[in-house]
Amino acid sequence: MTVSRRKFLGYGSAGAMGMAAGMRSGEAEGAVQSGYPAQQTGEVRRSGRVGEAAGCGAGGGFDMREHLTPRRLTMAMWDVAYVLRHGPGGSFADHDRVLDEAVERGYNTLRIDPMPQWVDLARPERVLEWPDPKQPYMPWNWNTAVKGPVGEWVVEFVEKLQRRAGLYYTLSGWWFLPGSPTSPPVPEALRRPRTMLEGAEMWAVQLREWKRRFGFERLVYVDIANETPYFFPDFEQRLKAATGAGWEVAAFTPAQAAYLKEEIGGALNMLRREFPEVRFTTSIHGDLRWLDVPVELDCLDVHFYADADERWGKRTRFGEFSGDGLFEKDAWFGEFSERAGKTAQAMAPMLRARQRHKMAAFAEWGVARGMPLTTSEAWATWFYIDHPKLDWGWLLEWAKWSVEDAVDMGFWGWTPHNYCQPQFANWKDVKWHRALTERFLKG
Repeated sequence: MTVSRRKFLGYGSAGAMGMAAGMRSGEAEGAVQSGYPAQQTGEVRRSGRVGEAAGCGAGGGFDMREHLTPRRLTMAMWDVAYVLRHGPGGSFADHDRVLDEAVERGYNTLRIDPMPQWVDLARPERVLEWPDPKQPYMPWNWNTAVKGPVGEWVVEFVEKLQRRAGLYYTLSGWWFLPGSPTSPPVPEALRRPRTMLEGAEMWAVQLREWKRRFGFERLVYVDIANETPYFFPDFEQRLKAATGAGWEVAAFTPAQAAYLKEEIGGALNMLRREFPEVRFTTSIHGDLRWLDVPVELDCLDVHFYADADERWGKRTRFGEFSGDGLFEKDAWFGEFSERAGKTAQAMAPMLRARQRHKMAAFAEWGVARGMPLTTSEAWATWFYIDHPKLDWGWLLEWAKWSVEDAVDMGFWGWTPHNYCQPQFANWKDVKWHRALTERFLKG
């Protein structure tokens, strides 16, 4: 069942989708049991109206994006797959080919994880080993056993990237570590950071060698921790221990806001002192509670998904389904796909309106603090994969109008969906990607 474009886009109405960060599927009571975070819709404590203005990226008569290089970022998230799927037969086996394909599709910025917890660029020849994750439905990351000099593969990839005119990258840390609930078995870490400041120290070690080998000319920014607080080791537990309140609260307490400012800000400031030429941030979900946190980020990478909306979660049952063998079972794929399509037919205008509100709120926050807004993974559902029982029609329609909203809200960087990697069938549709990337670049 493919949703019609006119019905899905909600012509004649406000449009939308929403997804804030906090839990990761919108099922507030039935949180995902898979170990991956569930999202929740956050509230703000601050007075005043939030996110009224559209097109806030310009900041009045001054548009900071026009003074940045690139002026617009068309982004593809390649996480750790760019090297952990680099083996024979892997989707990233040929780095030259996949880099050329990214350029052909109009992408100018690749988001990669250089894995500071594992990769020592002073010893790139060191052999690392990952066992078979036994996750046949893992969309990204690694899907087979991996063994090899992964540091050398990182070096090869970045050197090849830098030979292509107009191609840039961001660095982002997912921090998969032994014992993490969000990953299968992994190699022992060079060090396990106990705080974000210790994580920043690990970044500093890697960036010193990075600067020596590659320079920073093509590096757009460094995201020191993907989707804080979810992936950085023990972050949520330390937050609760320090403030007495967990991440599940509807609005951050003053103590939580102060803790987040200090924990994130201390790490970023240490890196800024040593590397003043590099931009630093932490990526976050589109959770409005962040608007209460006076954190200073050099840019704002916000991930907006529909999954945070309770109405989406209840209709699709994604929170329940994803807690039952996520990445391992496909028994629920058919029902989830059918429910997602029906939800899009019934609710797209309302969901889109809510998502636009959040986008506008973060765009306004970004202008107020001088943080250009990007999204490097976003929009419909954070989990999908090529499968006979999963219809991509509604998801791709969603991606088509996401570019219009990103242009409208003054985004610096945008991606059409989470699946801009060569293992997905949609990657083969060059015209589809070029139509959207060209639209954003012209916007």
